[in-house]
Amino acid sequence: MNPQKAQWLLLVLVNIPVYLGLGRLIFKDWTGFLEALRLWSNADWWFTLEKQWREDRWDTSRLPVFVLLCIAIPVLEHLMFGRTSVAKPAAQLLGLL
Repeated sequence: MNPQKAQWLLLVLVNIPVYLGLGRLIFKDWTGFLEALRLWSNADWWFTLEKQWREDRWDTSRLPVFVLLCIAIPVLEHLMFGRTSVAKPAAQLLGLL
């Protein structure tokens, strides 16, 4: 595994507790997450989203906000710390390099 992929893998693994905390903050519990997932994976999802968007905008946009934040966190961490020599020794300690 090359050093760049090891850094990304390390960032994603270290952030798992952050993702779980963020999910609890946005969805409150697993039922809220499963409801948002059901809404977005519906067979007629565009009509359902359009109808739901008029009724409750926050409930409709919870899943995309969660996914975007889960992607943005490692990207921002990589931009802040990925170019320094801090992440490389950590990846070497874990045996990823």
